[in-house]
Amino acid sequence: MLTIDRYIMQRFLAGILPVLLLLLALFSFMSLAEELEDVGKGDFTLPDALMVVLLTTPKRLVDLLPVTALLGGLLGLGAMANHRELIAIRTSGLSKQRIARTVTVLAVFLAIFITILQFSVVPDFEREAAHLRGKSLQGTEKGAGSTGAFWTRNGSFFIRVNAVRFDRTLADIEIYAADSSGRLLQLIQASSADYAGSDNWLLSGVVQSELQQTKVQETVQKSLLWKDLLSAEQASVLILPLQALAPSDLVKTIANLKRNKLDTHEYEIVLWQQVSLLPSLLAMALLSLPFVLGSVRSVSASQRVMLGGVIGISFYLVQQLSGQLAGILGMNPALVILAPAFILLALAIAAIRHRSL
Repeated sequence: MLTIDRYIMQRFLAGILPVLLLLLALFSFMSLAEELEDVGKGDFTLPDALMVVLLTTPKRLVDLLPVTALLGGLLGLGAMANHRELIAIRTSGLSKQRIARTVTVLAVFLAIFITILQFSVVPDFEREAAHLRGKSLQGTEKGAGSTGAFWTRNGSFFIRVNAVRFDRTLADIEIYAADSSGRLLQLIQASSADYAGSDNWLLSGVVQSELQQTKVQETVQKSLLWKDLLSAEQASVLILPLQALAPSDLVKTIANLKRNKLDTHEYEIVLWQQVSLLPSLLAMALLSLPFVLGSVRSVSASQRVMLGGVIGISFYLVQQLSGQLAGILGMNPALVILAPAFILLALAIAAIRHRSL
């Protein structure tokens, strides 16, 4: 039976590949259109825009793979059903539950592939993309993950950041406060700064120096909350989006924010959205089976793909809406975000069992 299992997996992957390439091309083109708007700003060029689109492709692949599993399954297994190959496999003694188990094994391998991308590939590539985007900022020399310092200004404060790390952390920050005549009044040094949401930054290892007429008074603090350390434009370009962080980095950031009694809801939503990709992928892959295990004469291939597209898009929108609702209503992110995936998985299993009767 191993030969048949391999053949089913091959046909499933053969259906996934063209769908994945088509969706990647579509969304990459949309991303390129956005990046082209920044071409000409600072040192950001057309080759930089093309490289950004290329570097952000792994993140798009991770997001698209669950929906692609459904559409690819409908194409690959649907072609087997149309050519009566599934009937021949059934007559050889392979049960529908066995076919579902084969698809489950393939989905598990795809889930492992997604996990590797989330932990290893996506953060590094997104860091490089952020570094290229940083060229579009006038007066900002370095991008995310860089080791060189850059200067910026916020009102009467002059800010020097030695490095922007890939985990959304700024390193070795110096904040100079001056009066209207340019005389230095205060120097704030921090070993690191974590983005705490709502334009707030949590400075750690803070040394605050007050420059008085006859002396300098130093105050040491473990942490300090600072507003608008970077402008909105700088933060959007230099700091990696939450979705680009590895789950392990999100867990560390959440733990750090909780220790300082800061809101972690936004980070938890992104973390559980990343986790939900795995059961979503399994649910989508199994959901393709009920459409092809029944009579192929009742539903055409185009109707199956169209229905699968509607289901996939609807599920994607429900997942995004659940994340927004969890944030707005302050609901438990794990429960709200994982519920649609497990409900869909239960429906897929129930539909397969119904087809097996």
